[in-house]
Amino acid sequence: MRTVDDLEVSYARTGPVEEREVSLTARLRRKKFTIILFIVALAFCTRAYRLDAAGLAEDETNKIFAVRSYDQGDFTANADHPMLMKMLCYGSIKASQAWNNSVGAALGLQIAEEAALRLPNALFGALTVIPLFLFTTALLKFRVGLIAALLWAVGLNAIWINRVVKEDTLLVFFMFTGYYLYHLAKERPASDSKGEEKLYSLAGAAFGMMMASKYFLHYFGLNALYYHLIGYDGRDNRPLSRGSWLKFFASIMLAFVIFNPAVLVPQTWRYLAKFMSEDLITHHGYLVMNTLYLNHASSMLAGMPTYFYYLFLLVKLPLPLLAAFLVGVVEIFRHRGDPSVARGYLFLRMMLVCWFLPMTLAGSKFLRYTLSLMPLVYMTAAVGAMVLWSLAVKALRKVSVEEVVARRAAAVAIIALVVVAPAIITARSIPYPSLYLNALGGDRTGFFFPHDEFYDLGARESIKYIAEHAPPDASIASEIPGVVQYYLEKYNRPDIRSQIISHPDFDILEDRPDYVILQRGRTYFENLEDFKLLEGRFSPVQASTYNGADATRVYRLDAASFEAAPSGSK
Repeated sequence: MRTVDDLEVSYARTGPVEEREVSLTARLRRKKFTIILFIVALAFCTRAYRLDAAGLAEDETNKIFAVRSYDQGDFTANADHPMLMKMLCYGSIKASQAWNNSVGAALGLQIAEEAALRLPNALFGALTVIPLFLFTTALLKFRVGLIAALLWAVGLNAIWINRVVKEDTLLVFFMFTGYYLYHLAKERPASDSKGEEKLYSLAGAAFGMMMASKYFLHYFGLNALYYHLIGYDGRDNRPLSRGSWLKFFASIMLAFVIFNPAVLVPQTWRYLAKFMSEDLITHHGYLVMNTLYLNHASSMLAGMPTYFYYLFLLVKLPLPLLAAFLVGVVEIFRHRGDPSVARGYLFLRMMLVCWFLPMTLAGSKFLRYTLSLMPLVYMTAAVGAMVLWSLAVKALRKVSVEEVVARRAAAVAIIALVVVAPAIITARSIPYPSLYLNALGGDRTGFFFPHDEFYDLGARESIKYIAEHAPPDASIASEIPGVVQYYLEKYNRPDIRSQIISHPDFDILEDRPDYVILQRGRTYFENLEDFKLLEGRFSPVQASTYNGADATRVYRLDAASFEAAPSGSK
């Protein structure tokens, strides 16, 4: 028997128009599982299409080498990151090899190793639709949840990071899964203690897997802060019982250790200590709009510019989505919202502030960190879309348009503006979504954030050129030794030696490499003079160009070129 406390109370509306609207919403709700499956499929297609179009980046080759180490029983490779994503990459590569050797060979449908490595992130990026839709619907109602899920599915800025091998994709998936399961546990009736404890255990497992994906523990703390700010509510924000606490934290630790067993190895902790103390950093600098900044955590305000992430939103978000987001920001900060969405507004306010404030002050900044911001952006933009819809309906009613027609016309216009227009931009930008700039960014590809925008794009093609033209026992100087090693192996040129430009012992005039790979996105304080020398004195023999910008250039340095160059480059 249900009690009054178990019922969800909402404002009653009357009239034939509202009845039709409720009927339409009810029909969509009844088909919500079909809708979710469609959106997940759409999200996977946008993430998996031509997944091997770009060559591997330096961080991605580190995952390849970690997978090889796992094959030898060494689980401490790439120890600054947890194991979960590398375990998934290992399984994906092994599965793709089995496919290529059997069905793929027979059908001529081979899976490239680049695609196999990235496939787990593409899959989990698509699956993020599910917890995002469910959680947003729980906090902000069905229509906002539906729009937010669609925005994630076709959102250029989420797709971009989901198509590379970085831990942020799994972090976001398990974070929102944990948020939703914890929310469900809070909503369980007090009489269902077993169901409540089960949900807390599942939420704990999700948070444990989040931590086994990336060591960003503060997202777990933000969940606790949110429910603290809500305040005590005997119906859906009761304190956890002793049994619930025990099972919750036991699930966190168990999942964390099961999916990240390397954390039990002392060598991992020694490596992490060196990493956190920045002893492993061999180069410094991140180029933003032709200005080179320090980019490590201890720099704080002396490091990357505080406007970094705001600039990202300004030039990288499609303008209709940016407009909807700004309208949503005004809405959630100006109003508490009616009782049915007040907690959702609070969640967005708190999470946006708690994301931007520390990330703005942090000395180290990368655009891949914005993946944890994008669900908040899409949720807020969905709120903004509903505000714009209401304003459009009022405007149409003022010119004597019937209410039913006004509502439907406004809905079509807002969906076209906020969802369809960004989707068209996404379709045009794949397979290189990182290169997109809106009208405010102009046609300046690689100008604002060349490191993250290019992400070693074109290096594979440049290395292939060198492999095809270099004499035996030649040498390459670059800032991507892992990428060079991987593709030289692939192109059967193990005789070519690799050097690192920014290494303290490297001098371009004394070491005299045969080829130098120059990447705007790999400009550091340690190689700045060498880059100036190359660009001022030599001409590239090959360039990998995208949208009119050179992502990678190859310079051939023969003896005659060195004789003409000034001495003392370092």
